[in-house]
Amino acid sequence: MSVILMLIASACFATMAAMIKGIGSSLPIPEIILFRSIMPLPFFFGFLWLRKKKFIVTAWKTLVLRALFGFLAISGFYYALTHIPLAVSVFLGKTQPLILAVLAPWVVGEKPSASVWLAIGTGLAGIVLILDPSLGWTAAAWASIGAATASAIAHLLVRKLNRTDDPATIVTNFFVITALLSSIFMGQSFIMPDRTEWALLAGVALFSTIGQYLMTLAYRMDYAPVVAAASYSSIVFSVLYGYLFWNEIPPASAWTGGLLIIAGSFILLRSRI
Repeated sequence: MSVILMLIASACFATMAAMIKGIGSSLPIPEIILFRSIMPLPFFFGFLWLRKKKFIVTAWKTLVLRALFGFLAISGFYYALTHIPLAVSVFLGKTQPLILAVLAPWVVGEKPSASVWLAIGTGLAGIVLILDPSLGWTAAAWASIGAATASAIAHLLVRKLNRTDDPATIVTNFFVITALLSSIFMGQSFIMPDRTEWALLAGVALFSTIGQYLMTLAYRMDYAPVVAAASYSSIVFSVLYGYLFWNEIPPASAWTGGLLIIAGSFILLRSRI
């Protein structure tokens, strides 16, 4: 059951990414983040009220850091989606577990084993192939890697927050702070969405929320490596969306690099079993 839930969650995340790419550069990135943050809030506030849970986290300083890195991760990911093929952006996003492994010795004091170093080296080789300057993706690709790095740091901070606060409270507070941050960065650049853009923005909020919820359920029901392996189905969905809507076919070097990143992630997963 957990694998099925993760497959559906992956389809939701890929659909969300395709909708962001569909919006493209017609709306400022901070504006997209603003609507993605505020649209699910009524649901989460209602959930907290019905379950009689806290509305504000205890470790608010850690939450502010988590929100800041989360905002940077979302911004970088959204920028990459509008400048490089969908599948390539997802390939680079899958470097997050490898970046976590690199950061772990300094953040949580975990000493990497030989298999972890092999995983990191394999993933780095994949990144080098994707960052081929002749493809003209360098800036957007680095934005995607930066987003994965910020996401990895945010993930470590969430692990710390989970020791003191309920996940629903953490997510609600995160949406509130990212809405504030996006409002600040948006400034005077607000553009009123048209009917199609409103539909896409609503879809981004809906599919991201459903995907996040199903992913959480999946991780609660089964071992993390099993669920993480199923999450790689998002690449398949992304390739299909990219081909059907934008006629995108990643070059051989991107496929090879992506497969090396996936291989590195699976080596890392096996080392954790």
